[in-house]
Amino acid sequence: MRNYVILLCIWCLLQPQMAFAQSFSSLWAVGSAIPEGQAIELAKRPDGQYRFAGTLVSGELKIMTTETYQKGVTQFLKPQLVDSYLINKGLTYQLTKDENQPGWVVSFQEECYSVLVDPASRKVTGELLFPWNELLIAGSAFEGGANDVEWNRDAMLSFEQDHDNPYVFTWTGVLGVYDDVIEPGRFKLEGQMTWGPREFHPYQQDEDILNSTQMRRGGSDTKWRVSKQGVYRIEVDIFQETIHAEYLSLGRNVRDNATDIGAIEDASDSSISEIYDLNGKTHHTLRRGVNLVRMSDGRVRKVVVN
Repeated sequence: MRNYVILLCIWCLLQPQMAFAQSFSSLWAVGSAIPEGQAIELAKRPDGQYRFAGTLVSGELKIMTTETYQKGVTQFLKPQLVDSYLINKGLTYQLTKDENQPGWVVSFQEECYSVLVDPASRKVTGELLFPWNELLIAGSAFEGGANDVEWNRDAMLSFEQDHDNPYVFTWTGVLGVYDDVIEPGRFKLEGQMTWGPREFHPYQQDEDILNSTQMRRGGSDTKWRVSKQGVYRIEVDIFQETIHAEYLSLGRNVRDNATDIGAIEDASDSSISEIYDLNGKTHHTLRRGVNLVRMSDGRVRKVVVN
């Protein structure tokens, strides 16, 4: 009997922590705050959290576990406190099957709402994510980016911001695995010419940039990696938190006017040593327009980046 009481006490102590272990097959945003009134599925991140990114209008936002309401089945993530505003630093939610329970208050219309649901902590966090002024690549995966002791923050390379969508940034240049540097072939993204507070990382350490599709703001200091030297084009959407990279030596967006085969490095024993513009100025990366690329074997190519 005594052992039973002890086990019961232990179970009661662990129950609050156990209650936090949740698993959803999907989550949906509904309510009068959705512009078209249709349910929008939240994107599931690799870390198990769910994210909404988009436009909301003044009204009520509800988060539920099915696309359409099913009595006795659908669960709602109800704010623990009455009149909980969606813009917050992390508010606890409770699960309920009562569709009449209040949701989250959206007090004004905006196109840049970012909402994060964390099932592990049972919290919903909401914010407005405005465009950044700049985005830079930092690390040891490009020449001059690092030495054998540390990364050089003054050597970060700038992305180009899209004129039509200020959340989208692109970068084209040479990446590789260089000798005599710390963390060879690795990099991360910074929102300023220093370390933090705005940073993007892969979800896993040494995630191959060519296979990466999602990224996260802040958190642990994980880095992407490259496995071979060449010209890459990286496109980042900081609002959707997506990343896409192409190895341009395959000739998709880079055109070699001399051969028209789109290959910058077409021999395993030849690599890019220098990049010039038409004025003779050297650059670390390819720029839009005409580039003169000197290979390690002495050949010079004229490369056009569209």
